[in-house]
Amino acid sequence: MARDMEDENGLVVGAYTEKRGEVGWIIMRDYDKTSNASLTAKKYIHIMQAVGQALHDFRYDPEVRCIVLTGENDGEFYRVARGVSYDDPGNRARLNPINRKGPVLGNTFPNALELFAVIEKPIIARVNGDTIGLGQAFFWGCDIIVAREDAIISDVHTGMQTVIDSNGEVRGFPWAVTPGDGAQSFLAMFMPPTLMKEYLFTSPVWSMKRLEQMNIVNYAVPMSELDAKVDEMVAKILKRPSSVLAHAKRVAQKRLIENWNLHQDLAMAYEHLDFFTHAAQGNMD
Repeated sequence: MARDMEDENGLVVGAYTEKRGEVGWIIMRDYDKTSNASLTAKKYIHIMQAVGQALHDFRYDPEVRCIVLTGENDGEFYRVARGVSYDDPGNRARLNPINRKGPVLGNTFPNALELFAVIEKPIIARVNGDTIGLGQAFFWGCDIIVAREDAIISDVHTGMQTVIDSNGEVRGFPWAVTPGDGAQSFLAMFMPPTLMKEYLFTSPVWSMKRLEQMNIVNYAVPMSELDAKVDEMVAKILKRPSSVLAHAKRVAQKRLIENWNLHQDLAMAYEHLDFFTHAAQGNMD
């Protein structure tokens, strides 16, 4: 049963969890819905913090042997805000780092992207819809990716409102900023440099079917077959000893963790520098 958007204590969260036997599910809410609800909520937990906390809790839960990450509603794995939202000066002002109170980065720990790299338990992405912006940073951190073939993916940071989702809606802000929320730290393990730079420089929109053809996605299937394929992969994983899976994943992740340590701090710093630059130029007024 999905949690209500706002609980009895006035708390709104960007993602929530469920335990289904030995499988821990992390279910991400649509950005626009949680962002709108957060305006009147007594407390709002951003999706980065919510997913990080969920990964941390499942990592140390002895009953959980496998994790599935998915979107709350079919059609959206996780997408950033619609482009029209940036027509509102109030929305632009909330993104302005000069106007923010408290730390610019906020309280986002446990760090979700770091946990994707170091957690020992297998993570399956059940990609039930479009994966745009932060959603694709999480996507690249998963171990096995099962996706609906018609869903699309885009980094969006350099899209400048050229990224169009499956519903024909523009996604993302009108400015270009350095991709700094995690994808860049993982991408070198998935793509050759030429494709990686095209993806980061121009924010193209690619289908999951194309990613399967690029040997990036494990399975791109019709939506009607998505759950059966996810269940099949979960069943295979649960037949293996947890300790062996943990050892195998640690070995497999060594190079990815090396990339994380090499790239992430600089990428995040440049992204925030770009936001400050846009604010200083008056683009966020």
